[in-house]
This record gives sequence, C-alpha cells and structure tokens, in this order.
Amino acid sequence: MTNTKSNINPDEFYTISQKEFWLKWFSKLMFTLISVKLWGLIAGTWVSTYLLICHKMVVIGENSYELGINGTQWVTFNTTIWGLIFGMKEIFRVMEKKDKNDEKIIFEDNRTREQIARINASTTQQTSYSSKQPSYTAEGKEIVGTEPH
Repeated sequence: MTNTKSNINPDEFYTISQKEFWLKWFSKLMFTLISVKLWGLIAGTWVSTYLLICHKMVVIGENSYELGINGTQWVTFNTTIWGLIFGMKEIFRVMEKKDKNDEKIIFEDNRTREQIARINASTTQQTSYSSKQPSYTAEGKEIVGTEPH
C-alpha cells in the first residue's frame, strides 16, 4: 500500500546499498555546492567574522572611528541573512506545494464540471422524451426512438 502523504516517489526510493542512491546523493551535493545561496552564506559569514576578529578603534585627531563590527552587529547581520535565505526557501517550498494542490483542485474541478455537464445532458434528453407517453409492444417492452415494432 502506498503512502499518499509522502513526497517520495516509490520508483525513486533507493537504499544506501544501491548505486542509484549514491548517484543521487552526489548529484544533490554538487547542486548544493554550486548554489548561489550557499556561496552567499559562506561569503557573508566569512566577511562578517573577519570584520569581527579584526575589530579596532582608530583615533584620527579628535575623531575616533570603528573599523570592523562588534559582536552584536555580527549576530544581527548573520541571523538576518541566514533567516532570510532559509525563510525564503521555506516560503518557496510551501508555495510549490500550494501550486501543486491548486493544480490538483483545478483538475478535479474540471472533471467534476464535465461529469455535471454529462448528467445535465442526460437528464435534459430524458425530460424531453418524458413529455411523450411511452409506447409498449404486445410483449410489454417499451419502444424507444425509431425502433421497429
């Protein structure tokens, strides 16, 4: 019995011992490594960490300047960026599921409309015939349309 709530296609389900599992795993790893999101997260985290480690105050004349960022700024920047990227990923995942559900509903709705149209057509034909009194043969069978007697 298939589980209808699962996103896994039974034809694409492999165990660790199968070659196809490792091919799919390697493919997923490669797509993740070339992902812009991944490189954006790496670069953003690296730059912010560098600025945190190399943080110093520089005094020029009567003015002091902060070079780098402090711990609060580091946490704010990184949680915001990571939250946005993973939040958008989840939003896209939910919207994809919603689109698939909408597509299914539209398909079901169109199929239901076709069935209702067929029912209406068959009842319309029956009501047009029901206005006439039915004719019967000597054996008691009803004569329909242009049947010979």
